[in-house]
Amino acid sequence: VQKSGVAPTDDCFTLVTSGARDSDQDGPSLVGDPDLGFAALRNFGNILMSHVNLKVRTKVKISNVIVVDSPGMIDCPATQTSASSSTVTGQTLSSVGQTYDRGYNFMAVTRWFATQSDLILLFFDPDKPGTTGETLECLTRALQGMDHKVMIIFNKCDQFLKMHDFARAYGSLCWNLSKVIPRKDLPPIFTMCTPVSGLRKGLGDEALKDLHNTREEVMEKVRNALEMRVDNMISKLDDSTRVLQMYAWVCTNVRNKVKEMWWKVHLNSAAVFAGVAGVSLALYLGKEEIVSRGLLG
Repeated sequence: VQKSGVAPTDDCFTLVTSGARDSDQDGPSLVGDPDLGFAALRNFGNILMSHVNLKVRTKVKISNVIVVDSPGMIDCPATQTSASSSTVTGQTLSSVGQTYDRGYNFMAVTRWFATQSDLILLFFDPDKPGTTGETLECLTRALQGMDHKVMIIFNKCDQFLKMHDFARAYGSLCWNLSKVIPRKDLPPIFTMCTPVSGLRKGLGDEALKDLHNTREEVMEKVRNALEMRVDNMISKLDDSTRVLQMYAWVCTNVRNKVKEMWWKVHLNSAAVFAGVAGVSLALYLGKEEIVSRGLLG
């Protein structure tokens, strides 16, 4: 269904699901279909819509589940001297340098997908064990507050020919993760491999067996995604209820404060009016007395 390699093999968010027949659907038609629930992706711009597609495959064995394969994360030079202008972003690129990006807010899109997801598998490969800056930024920004959904996968461990190479890469991954995860203890890291022909056995048969067992454990989590959907919906409902309760409390307090200030203003106005009326009455009575005395005199 999807190609795999050492370097990123595509630049799209690819949605994979099962169906009665094989079919492909591009981004605009996917976002425009109200039954699929991806209309909110329009808010991220037209460039994103050209980097989203749906694949329906009969050979996908898991039904009622949509798997989202995100673009491969890779670092590139931050700036490059250029005197050209950008028609995509509408900004002029000065001669000082230009910033490379994907043409859309990648972190915001990733967080939107993560919010809708019930299980998040974050893959690391042996050649880049947590050293990609975009991956670490994704952990700190896009996946912040979603630790209960995230499973960290150290994939393709069969590529190691010696155990000390595996230990070095695993230690590098743990070191890099410790820099962005603000906790003493690291989350569990699932070491596994992809079952393909010509699987290397540099780590030994016993280690490969352990990698396959871990893979089955991860697959079981994916199969139970529907059950996790119910738990996540209950959690989301609880969070929404708490937010609504907070808004109601704020609105009630604001209303009481406004009501209290309204009465104070009107009471002060009434007191001022009464004082002015009293002064006017006193002046009027005094004037009447003066006039009456003048007439009598």
